[in-house]
Amino acid sequence: MSSDWFDLATQGTESGELARSIDWSATSIGAPDTWPKTLRAAVRLCFSTRFPIFIAWGPELLMIYNDGYRPMLGEDKHPSAMGSPASIVWAEIWPDIEPLFDSVLATGIPTWSKDQPLLMNRSGYDEETAFTFSYSPLRDEEGTICGVMDVATETTDHVVDARRLQTLGTLTAALQRLQGDVDELAAATVAVLGRSQDVTRADLYLDSSAGLVPFASTHERHDESVPPHVLREVADRRRLDHVGSALVAPLAATRDRVAAGVIVLEGNPHRPDDDAQRSFLQLVASAVGTALSSTLAQIRQVDELRTVANALQDAMLPDDPTAPGWHTRYRPADDSLLIGGDWYDVVDLSDGRFGLVVGDCVGKGLRAAAVMGQLRSASRALLLENLGPAATLEGLDRFARTLPGAELATVLCAIVDENARTITYSAAGHLPPLVVNKAETCWLNDGRGTPLALTILPRQEATAELDSGDAVILYTDGLVERRGEHLSEGLRRLADVALAIREERPAADLPDALLAELLSGGARDDVALLLYEVP
Repeated sequence: MSSDWFDLATQGTESGELARSIDWSATSIGAPDTWPKTLRAAVRLCFSTRFPIFIAWGPELLMIYNDGYRPMLGEDKHPSAMGSPASIVWAEIWPDIEPLFDSVLATGIPTWSKDQPLLMNRSGYDEETAFTFSYSPLRDEEGTICGVMDVATETTDHVVDARRLQTLGTLTAALQRLQGDVDELAAATVAVLGRSQDVTRADLYLDSSAGLVPFASTHERHDESVPPHVLREVADRRRLDHVGSALVAPLAATRDRVAAGVIVLEGNPHRPDDDAQRSFLQLVASAVGTALSSTLAQIRQVDELRTVANALQDAMLPDDPTAPGWHTRYRPADDSLLIGGDWYDVVDLSDGRFGLVVGDCVGKGLRAAAVMGQLRSASRALLLENLGPAATLEGLDRFARTLPGAELATVLCAIVDENARTITYSAAGHLPPLVVNKAETCWLNDGRGTPLALTILPRQEATAELDSGDAVILYTDGLVERRGEHLSEGLRRLADVALAIREERPAADLPDALLAELLSGGARDDVALLLYEVP
């Protein structure tokens, strides 16, 4: 049953044809020609625009909607929604929107909802949606509110896309910040994706000699729904695959010939498994794969450089003395290096004579280590020419003037004669040796001079006698110097600690015990220590 105005208002649209086909007189709102003017005007507006509008009228809030509103209903609700109560059509979201209807019907004040999340079942599954809409009152001839007009637009794609972009941005920023550590990178990945509404699950596998091994997951356990052979094929071929709704992707950068592993991603089950969701998951996989590839490449480069550097540094370190009574220790301040600017050397001069050198170059790191290596080689060559300590230092003075970075290096050179039980020594700005036995300590303070390359005057040397049981300690300043403390305090501490240890323990225990006691907080500077125990 229709009126002329109703036919005119609803013509030209599929929803309008559906509305005309309904016997409205059998419903609670009656035939169209009995409708109040406000409802008639609302119906005309509804069917004259392509903007999504639906009208809910009468005690049952029966629905009338236009073609613009049909996509919001989905495949399952249209066309049965036309003329049906809104509470039945939108049963799954009625607890969310019923208060809005009640408010408008009771107060006459329009509502406004922006990007309102609603979990709808309009296509055969519970679907996450978002809408911006306004409910407005509709009145009858007497001014009584009898219905509601909804002007709405769906913003689901906008909301979901913005959220996915935020996830990608947060993930990318975290991965860029943490490149260099695989464990931290994996932890950041699962932390970011574990908070995302658009990733239900993320499992990471790393390729190893034992095959693909579970490495990190947003859950306590890795999902086993993806067969191992699929994981293997994805890693080997570096191609995407899908198992159900899960994306299985290789962890690799674009130019990598070998994948570092595999990532399995499950999208949001409340969003369609469409191109948009799959593209998002692929971008996540690409970001993680690129970061992991870069991190592993960086680790490999660092390992290769460390191997080369260690080999070069190892070649600079002298062999440990084979004669009894000699003990050497070296501890660099930089944990990434085997050596630094400090050095020691023990040279067997035959006939029970040994040349000793302990030195300290200005600076730290590889540059200081390179200078140190050349000075050590030069000092060994001079000692093997049977030059005395003073003459050896004079030769190093001349050499240091030709070697940038060697100026101001401090060196102590000595010759121990085991048969004569003597030590002859000369110091180029270096700290004095300490002689300690079970009863007392003694500093060898003679034969002193300036650091290398600062003088052309002859170097001085001195000789001291040694007694059975004496321990002669040569060292660099990292063992005794402390920031904000006078050097004399550090020297006194060394003497006190050495005497206390020697009173209770053999001389062979002194090197390790001194390092443990004096460097308990870690080495702040390179430390070289050489100890000779008089038989």
